Amino acid sequence: MSVLPLATPGPDGPTLMTRLAQALRPEFSGAVIPVDPDDPVFGRGRCSVGDCERTAWTRLLCMAHYNRWRYAGQPDLETFVATAPPVRAGRGSVDAFDLSALAPQPRAEVAYVLQCRHDDRAIRVPPNVVRHLAGLLSSSGATSLLDRPLDVWLDAVRSKGHRDPSRTIGLVRYAYRCLSDLAGDHDVEDEYAADRWEAARLGLKLSRPPRSVRFDGIAQPWLRAATKRWARHRLGSGKAFSSITVDVRAIRWFARYLLLRCPDAVDERSVTRELLEGYLAWLAGSGLAPHTRNTNLVCLRVFLDACRRHRWLPRLAATAALYGDELPGRPDDLPRFIPEHVMAQLERPENLARLPDTTSRHLVVVLMETGLRANDACVLPFNPIIDDSVGWPCLRYYNAKMSAEQLVPLSARAAEAIRAQQEHIRQRWPSGGPCLFPAATGNPDGLRPFSYATLRQRLSRWQEVIGVSDEAGRPYRATAHQFRHTLGTRLINSGVPQHVVQRLLGHASPEMTARYARIHDSTVRAAFEDYCRRRVNVAGERLAFDPDAPTAGAEWDKHNLARVQASLPNGYCGRPPQQDCPHPNACLTCPDFQTTPEFLDVHRRQREQTRVLIATAEANGQFRLVANHRRVDENLGRVIAALEAMTAEDAEGSGG
Repeated sequence: MSVLPLATPGPDGPTLMTRLAQALRPEFSGAVIPVDPDDPVFGRGRCSVGDCERTAWTRLLCMAHYNRWRYAGQPDLETFVATAPPVRAGRGSVDAFDLSALAPQPRAEVAYVLQCRHDDRAIRVPPNVVRHLAGLLSSSGATSLLDRPLDVWLDAVRSKGHRDPSRTIGLVRYAYRCLSDLAGDHDVEDEYAADRWEAARLGLKLSRPPRSVRFDGIAQPWLRAATKRWARHRLGSGKAFSSITVDVRAIRWFARYLLLRCPDAVDERSVTRELLEGYLAWLAGSGLAPHTRNTNLVCLRVFLDACRRHRWLPRLAATAALYGDELPGRPDDLPRFIPEHVMAQLERPENLARLPDTTSRHLVVVLMETGLRANDACVLPFNPIIDDSVGWPCLRYYNAKMSAEQLVPLSARAAEAIRAQQEHIRQRWPSGGPCLFPAATGNPDGLRPFSYATLRQRLSRWQEVIGVSDEAGRPYRATAHQFRHTLGTRLINSGVPQHVVQRLLGHASPEMTARYARIHDSTVRAAFEDYCRRRVNVAGERLAFDPDAPTAGAEWDKHNLARVQASLPNGYCGRPPQQDCPHPNACLTCPDFQTTPEFLDVHRRQREQTRVLIATAEANGQFRLVANHRRVDENLGRVIAALEAMTAEDAEGSGG
């Protein structure tokens, strides 16, 4: 990094002091920079008690009134604010940044850093942290923060012995970056040449991490240079910055193996087919999860193909390649749904009310009801609801994984949570904002969305507070993504067609949704086996079933097909659907008819109706019809007797 001279113009342009004078706005150019207490970034607002002139320490009270409220046993805040007397204004009534002890050059630098922080609308800088930075510059004798490397300044902060130096360290890092950009005529080519890329310096505005990618973990210079060209090419091709970080991480793993196997590798000629075969074996024993191992190999394969195509590594051997059949298959995992026993605890209104804030509570409800990926839900726009043709609310959101906008119907509970969240946002920002779920801190204008890291932290802490446990009484911790798996499993188990679930959850392929279908298949199969143990035929005889028999699978398939084609009000058809039914509308005289105790009331009502039909036919002299109805009546008598006996056995077995 080149540092401009501080006092006289250099051959490359104006001095840093000149640029500071040009960049500073009047409100930041004084030796003492006053801060409006109502300023959303640096200010805190006034204390809410009567005519108190002190600056608020919390959102409502100054420190003196906060201590009085706490010592009084934390009474109702509204009552306390209305009745508490004011206190002397005293120290700290107005926040200000006093830079008068600094020389003109470092004073202008600190003022410029404060201006940048204010424009970034980022985390508030407390006055004591600014005092630490000013004192550090004053005691060092340096004419500029750029006179010394960053590490020297950080070591100086740590040696001061502050109780919590982390804030000062963060401000020093931020200041060094701002001044370096101003002093060095920063160009995007310089960023691409560096071993650490910052997304902001590349002109990428990201709403979620990661926001940087590092290449210094690749020890081989030739491999690092090729990886940078590949990463830049991928960014130019439209790949997301987060995808680039995954690609670079995969090459770092390969560079680590290359350093172990060929520590003296000077160029790409060291990458041979034999080396790649060794890498396959080494990665298999690395302990990485199967998904991560597969991702690393896929990325390496794409990297080698790109280097060969674009001649980034011209001496790379033609045989140095990985093939599709060498990549380990991704494990066919089952969905990680949350057990219903646990969901009952999480969905309980009194437990949801114990989430730490309103925004978190509404966000969790939306995740439960819609199955959105947490990152997609966090960045929902302020008004994501669109009504359909009959006025039912639908959710419009951007599916980042598929790079497409989607519309899904909302449940009444989700729509209510979204509208309540909109009203909550209007209380702070009357005109609304760009985000439905804004970040809770460091977000004075509501421009930054809620972060996934904050959601994960609050979700875990909330479950600990309410004591979520499984059926065995052990603590259970659900993640935000498990709400998605739970909704998919519930939909499939409710009989929603698989292609509809795929569209609702925004899956790219039916294979992803098929995991939920397998869960449904095993659930319904268990219910089918229970049904088979409790069924009787038209003669009232129990039908045997062996779930381990070779024909059990075929009988299960026949049952599924039959239920699609024939729906009976009082039982099931046991005939294969490939055959025509010779007994249409006469199931109670059909030998393929089967039923269970759940239809007992239906059979009783049908027997009463049959006896009325018999009496009517006899009165009309329709003796053939009487005979048919009597057969139905006899079969119903046997079926009802068998089902009543089965019901009595169940009641006796369950203790009455």
